[in-house]
Amino acid sequence: MFTDSKSNLSRLFQLRQELSLAINRIIGYSDMIIAEIAENQDVPYLQKLEQIRASGKELLISVNTALEPAILTGDWQILQEMVNNTQLKSQWEKTTQLVIAQSQQLIPQVDQNFMLEVEQINRAANLLLQEIQGLIEVVASEELLEDTVLDIDINLLLDNFSLTDHQLAEASKGHMILVVDDSAMNREILAEQVEAEGYQAATAQDGKQAIEMIQTGAFDLILLDIIMPEIDGYQVLKWIRNSPWKHIPTIMISALEQIDSVVKCIEMGAEDYLTKPFNSTLLKARLGACLEQKRLRDLESIYVKQLAQANQKISQFNNCLQVENTRLSSELEVNQKLQKMLLPKEKELQQIEALEIAGFSEAAAEIGGDYYDVVQHQGRIIIGIGDVSGHGLESGVLMLMVQTAIRTLIENNETDPKHLFEVLNRTIYKNVQRLNSDKNISLSLVDYYDGILSISGQHEEILLIRQGKIERIDTVDLGFPLGLAESIADFVFETKIPLAKSDVAILYTDGITEAENSQGIHYGLEQLCAVVQQNWQQSAQDIRQAVIQDLRSHIGIEQVYDDITLVVLKRK
Repeated sequence: MFTDSKSNLSRLFQLRQELSLAINRIIGYSDMIIAEIAENQDVPYLQKLEQIRASGKELLISVNTALEPAILTGDWQILQEMVNNTQLKSQWEKTTQLVIAQSQQLIPQVDQNFMLEVEQINRAANLLLQEIQGLIEVVASEELLEDTVLDIDINLLLDNFSLTDHQLAEASKGHMILVVDDSAMNREILAEQVEAEGYQAATAQDGKQAIEMIQTGAFDLILLDIIMPEIDGYQVLKWIRNSPWKHIPTIMISALEQIDSVVKCIEMGAEDYLTKPFNSTLLKARLGACLEQKRLRDLESIYVKQLAQANQKISQFNNCLQVENTRLSSELEVNQKLQKMLLPKEKELQQIEALEIAGFSEAAAEIGGDYYDVVQHQGRIIIGIGDVSGHGLESGVLMLMVQTAIRTLIENNETDPKHLFEVLNRTIYKNVQRLNSDKNISLSLVDYYDGILSISGQHEEILLIRQGKIERIDTVDLGFPLGLAESIADFVFETKIPLAKSDVAILYTDGITEAENSQGIHYGLEQLCAVVQQNWQQSAQDIRQAVIQDLRSHIGIEQVYDDITLVVLKRK
């Protein structure tokens, strides 16, 4: 069904196109017959045709709904999870089998004039059933192209995770259709029917003129007659499929006795066919199905264009920073740089008057989602620290969302922690649902003002050192992980703790306490407390250095699998 050279996103588009094409044929042919017999309510098989059409529409909605999350994110994993949903697959199979059975029952019942259309419904339904039943094997056999998924996700990130309204409008703009037929009457009739459906139409009287017009790049679909003098439909179709305009869908025009020729054209790459005389209902269905495929391809082109623009921005950024690599070519490198850009700078921290603050954050071999930030606003100093569950690009993206949202809320004078966490959680929860993810975020906010630390949110224990003695502040009852529930307002609380001169507070993520040495032994909270207790009289920067040096000595040459984040606060 797919070729190895295509990206995951392309394959997702193609999968939806193939399923939708078969379904649209079921809908289109049943629509055509119903339109012919609708005025005669006594036709015994009208109800069965309406049931077939309804089943087709039900399938089309279900397929598009199921595949949309995967297409929006370019995530093959989402598709695999959808395929493993046996209830959904069973529903598709059951509905398709019903269409097959009903169309088989119709074959001996319908008028001879509609025999070909009913057979086409049956053939399309059987093809659809084969595709549904083979879906698991196809998805399981495909290797994930991680770099492709990464590029698309990063591109969406840099472009606010969505296409703009203008881009969507461009992909769905009014369509121009080229009608190619050596019969002036046929051209005129078909062009009028095309325009009656709301499309624009242009005409070509032979293959030579068609090729000249196609090279203008102005057409979204081509209606191409097979039998023409000099350059016939076969030759034009072959030229199209080997030209830069091969993405333009082509519908072949044929007489009933040319069905064998139509089959040949389909094998050559034609999207569909129409028989003479032209049926307006069938024409509408065929145009709609093919233009939907064209729309999806255009959307894919927009994604590719965005990707190229994002890569150019990243390259320019790297040149400015004189970084060795001129292109961010891996998931880890891209995410680490995006996160590092948003960390508080040393110079910024040194300008804070009331507190010494020293921070450290180092990304792991796998992408994690550690977060820390320092925000000054109207005399308050707010320090945030958190950790997204799991690893991978999603974790990194959610961390960036949290950083942006918290800064926005604080800059808009949000001082109530209960309301701040509630708004923040709603934002994260909706994005987690959109990503079809199970990620969540542990987060604590420490708000310093006039000698008081106000602590809210659930994260790791906070260490407070007063005159060499350590207090461990448990934050479990101060909040709830973000992204797990739609509302967490009832779970958010605040505790206030005085911070005297020379008192020290330590914030950290589990990447420190759970770091392992070669024997698999964790660094542990007790060791962290011991190092801090030995160095509490030093500056915040020296305490940080002592902890990180001791941690590195513990880890040795072992690979680090989780981000390491440490923030040291000391009142001046």
